[in-house]
Amino acid sequence: MKELIGFFGEKFSAEHSSDYISFIEEFYNNAPNAYHSLDADGYFLKVNDTELKMLGYTREELIGKKRFFDLQITLLTESAEEFYRQFKQTGTTRNLELELVSKTGNHVQVLLNANAIYDKDGNFIASNSVIVDITHKKALEKELMEKNQELNHLNEQLFHINQEKNRFIGIASHDLQNPITNIKLIAGKFRKTAQNLTDSQKRWIDELVSTSERMASLIKNMLSVNRLERESITPEIDYHNIVQLLTTSLNRFEEIANRKGISLHFESQAPLFMAKTDQEYLTEIIDNLVSNAIKFSYADSSVSVKLECTSSYFEISVQDQGQGILPEEMNLLFGRFQKLSAKPTSNESSTGLGLSIVKELTEQLDGTVSCHSQIGKGTCFTVRFNS
Repeated sequence: MKELIGFFGEKFSAEHSSDYISFIEEFYNNAPNAYHSLDADGYFLKVNDTELKMLGYTREELIGKKRFFDLQITLLTESAEEFYRQFKQTGTTRNLELELVSKTGNHVQVLLNANAIYDKDGNFIASNSVIVDITHKKALEKELMEKNQELNHLNEQLFHINQEKNRFIGIASHDLQNPITNIKLIAGKFRKTAQNLTDSQKRWIDELVSTSERMASLIKNMLSVNRLERESITPEIDYHNIVQLLTTSLNRFEEIANRKGISLHFESQAPLFMAKTDQEYLTEIIDNLVSNAIKFSYADSSVSVKLECTSSYFEISVQDQGQGILPEEMNLLFGRFQKLSAKPTSNESSTGLGLSIVKELTEQLDGTVSCHSQIGKGTCFTVRFNS
């Protein structure tokens, strides 16, 4: 009995050929994708049920009566013939996106792949095509594009709102500086006449000084964050005497440290060291580190500032004898508005901004900041810069 080779390479007898043909026909018609064949003029020769359902036509309405490209609206009608002519020469079309119109007028977006069939003399006979319905996919892409456009619009609005916020904070903080400075000066004048004040009045003056210092520190930090967010200022690099800069910074904290019984110590390898930096940036870095060390130090302890310098870099460390930082909180140190379990030892205010400002300013100077801490023994912050 003669054996035939099937579509999938299987063998079957000639007497079962009709069953096999029925199987292939059923497979063709009910495939998940649409299939069709066109003649040399582009008219439908064969079409499966999947494509008929997609387009809403009957087989009798398409076979020999309609050209495939008559159903499409993506290509112009006058160019369809030219496209098909080129296809018959090249013999293949891959991933061509088309928009078809169904019998009911619905638009169906599809992806077309096609191969040409030639006779032994190289003459075009027909084309076999597979079509994938991508209407849902294209709808999702359109929705995504619209959402992206909406998001871009919202981001633009947010950017302008943020700019206005930064502008307001900058103006408000700047305008508050002078009144706070005047309050501190007036409180200082009252202190000079302390012998004429009662004990209660002295406490009030101390509270006034402490409050004005907290407000001044808060305003200073707000201005720093505002400046960093607006990126309105770039470092002005020049040669500066780092020893003098550190000495001046420490002198500003002497009174605050004395009120807590904290002694400030400064150690430098050399009496004079010149290095390239931005004086305002570096001063703010040191001020924040020293202020932080005093806040979290116990009374009657010490804060040490050390300068190490070489021909290629200089390093400034600020060491306190305070509470220390828990190991699990070390990764939170430099985040904005981060407050850790350690609290200021005399109920000083802490915004959680100081160390984030230190990090951002240090990085703008191409430096690094690190921290070493032991619970109950204190904390040391170190900033390092190229000289």
